[in-house]
Amino acid sequence: MVLIFVRTDCPISNRYAPVLQHISAQYRGAASFFLVYPSKRETADLIRKHDQQFGFGARFTALRDPQHILVKQSQAQTTPETAVFDANQQLVYHGRIDNLYEDFSHSRRTATTHELADAIEAATAGKSAGGKSAAAKSTPAVGCYISDLE
Repeated sequence: MVLIFVRTDCPISNRYAPVLQHISAQYRGAASFFLVYPSKRETADLIRKHDQQFGFGARFTALRDPQHILVKQSQAQTTPETAVFDANQQLVYHGRIDNLYEDFSHSRRTATTHELADAIEAATAGKSAGGKSAAAKSTPAVGCYISDLE
């Protein structure tokens, strides 16, 4: 299972729409993809419009997480940020999609690392934690902070 934390007003989240669509198509049979909207201000109608505008509707299930239950389980702090869970529902990765963004105002021409795709590959191959309860791999994400985190 792949959770992707987004906000309707985060420009970096929105710029990743084509990448996320490509990844979800590439791993369609291997993982389920969910867009998680953690902002309390984002209504179901606003989320529906966002999903239509950025082409998410057909490939992703949208989830509202105003109580930050999924945020806490995934250790998410930023949008866009991803969380990959293995077949045993263990968090194996949380962090950036790739290294396209160095910081909020600087990006590369193309990404040179692909952490989300690598994490999905590892989780579907059963290489997550080898049956041990190890800490999830993490790579800091660049984007918009998830507001009102405790």
